[in-house]
Amino acid sequence: MKLFKTTPENCFEDIINYDYKTHYITGVLSDTNYKDFKIAYIDENKDGKKGTILCIHGHPTWSYMWRHIIPLAIQEDYRIIALDLPGFGKSDKLIEESFFSFYSYRNTIVNFVKKLNLKDITLFLHEWGGTLGLTLPMDNEKNYKGLVCFSSYIGNNLVKVSESYLNWINSNKENDDLNVRALMARTNRILNLAECNAYDAPFPDNSYKLALKMLPSIYPLNQEDKGFDICVKAENWWNETGLENSIVIGGGKDPIIPIDKMKLLSKIIASDGVTHVINNAGHFIPEWAMEFGPELFNQLQE
Repeated sequence: MKLFKTTPENCFEDIINYDYKTHYITGVLSDTNYKDFKIAYIDENKDGKKGTILCIHGHPTWSYMWRHIIPLAIQEDYRIIALDLPGFGKSDKLIEESFFSFYSYRNTIVNFVKKLNLKDITLFLHEWGGTLGLTLPMDNEKNYKGLVCFSSYIGNNLVKVSESYLNWINSNKENDDLNVRALMARTNRILNLAECNAYDAPFPDNSYKLALKMLPSIYPLNQEDKGFDICVKAENWWNETGLENSIVIGGGKDPIIPIDKMKLLSKIIASDGVTHVINNAGHFIPEWAMEFGPELFNQLQE
């Protein structure tokens, strides 16, 4: 029995302002049952001279979320790659719960980096993508030059998740048919209808939505949870080593990951020890990148 399905390409026909070629790669999921599983990604300005920006999205988004960052990165002569995590965007959609674990998702990203032979990486991370991505540099720190972290946790050890975040995790676990369009419209008044539809496009019906329900369940809340040990190891690495150029950004109107939590994370992660606050931004901060993006790239090059 096939363990995954593909969103029909015509679901993405009406998406505007995201005219980047989609690439596909197989063989990056460690489980051999998924050897033909396709991971989708965009890969722009491959000959960029300033290194590679690797963007990892969170829940329930996909690489579309980075559309305001991509042209800025190209303008500054970075190669920029944004992948769709398993079950999201144009990547294949999982239909069996057995795949879902912190290790499975982390290994997918590790294998993706290896298979594309990425070097000189600056990570751009949001939410769940941050929880996963913050564990990557410690395994091969020479491969990473910097990091930008938007609205995320490294785990649930030093910085405990807020009650609102815990409620969000639990509500997703109980929802078989998350309305992504309505969620993005409600939490991002900056978005128009076409943009909300673009976020909903990967999920034409609830048979494509298992990852929306299951991804929150991989978050390691307790020592017994898979991945908790990796997050603690990463936390220690950031405390003791870290990267020379790391920026932490929080949304002033983020109800899920409030600024006080981001400030605790910044003490561990940020090169300057502070959280840069986008006052009018909510949880999905990259949607406001047209406002802060140019200054962000100036900071990356200081």
